[in-house]
Amino acid sequence: MKNRISILVILLFPLVLKSEKLIFGENSISSNEMILQLENSKALYFLNGEGDGCDGFTASFTYSEDIYNFFNVNSNCKNKKLKDFKCITKIDEESIKYQEYLHCDNKLVLYNKSKKVNEGLIRNFKGIQVITQGLKDATVTSNLKMREKPSKGSKSFECFFSHLDDESISNKEISFIPKNYTITVIAKTKNEDYIGDKKNFWYLIFPISDSYNGCLLKNSDQKEGWVFGEYIKLDN
Repeated sequence: MKNRISILVILLFPLVLKSEKLIFGENSISSNEMILQLENSKALYFLNGEGDGCDGFTASFTYSEDIYNFFNVNSNCKNKKLKDFKCITKIDEESIKYQEYLHCDNKLVLYNKSKKVNEGLIRNFKGIQVITQGLKDATVTSNLKMREKPSKGSKSFECFFSHLDDESISNKEISFIPKNYTITVIAKTKNEDYIGDKKNFWYLIFPISDSYNGCLLKNSDQKEGWVFGEYIKLDN
């Protein structure tokens, strides 16, 4: 009797794991993106951010041996049935953000938001060797410019934040990330640098924000930027 119970638990365990909610999306930290939500054998692919919410689909799915099979796929916008498809779970050996992704036969490529890249890996970002930081949170300890490259002379981003306590900079274009603001740390340079008598690493970061708040680099699609490590405090 005990053996039968043990076998039943082993067989059911993968099903229990897949009953928890999983979120897949772009290999980015931005909140304005198409995401795939999986829970209790139901799938919802939708725009999480600005837009009319018409894109995407609903579906049912099954999972076995790193393969997801999607069926009963219906468009969110029109009462239109779409083709069934399958996705294979793969590992991205070059990513600096998320390591696991779905490669689907309908051309979707979606990263598992719960599978962050491990800290301490040597990777490449726009030709610069970096050390991954596992998407840690950090706090800005002084008004801090966010730059295109890990250099004091590099172009800086323009920022806009609508929810700051300081009314003099809230809802206005500013040239820095404000003191006490929370950021996500993606990676750091392999070597330390000097600014004046300060010696520290440059950190590749993304301000934790939504589609109405954040920093932009003019004439560029780059969303991440560099800040000098002397002016941030990493969370433990």
